[in-house]
Amino acid sequence: MSSSSSRSRNQLQVTHVQSQEGVKLCDYVVPAKERTCWKITNPGRRFWNCQNSMTRLRKCSFFEWKDEEQADGYYKNLLYSLKQKLDAKEELSEMNNLRRMIAEVEFLLSKE
Repeated sequence: MSSSSSRSRNQLQVTHVQSQEGVKLCDYVVPAKERTCWKITNPGRRFWNCQNSMTRLRKCSFFEWKDEEQADGYYKNLLYSLKQKLDAKEELSEMNNLRRMIAEVEFLLSKE
């Protein structure tokens, strides 16, 4: 499967769906997106839905799970917890990068 990804703040990871069988199409015959759910009820579970489902464009009800549901328990909770920790580290890294950029701009402005 070939894919490209982008981050979304609402706990979904978006990738283009390509499989050996071809492309999944939504109800509007538009290529569906593969998304990964990171809510506590289904951490890491992948599904397909309309690529316009997260926009104000026409609404499409196409939805299909790609993965089987995980049993509740230790591993499901561990996966969710690890994802939360990873997101927190990424946010901290982004904040540190922004702080460095601000310091550089302040330094350049102070030279003028």
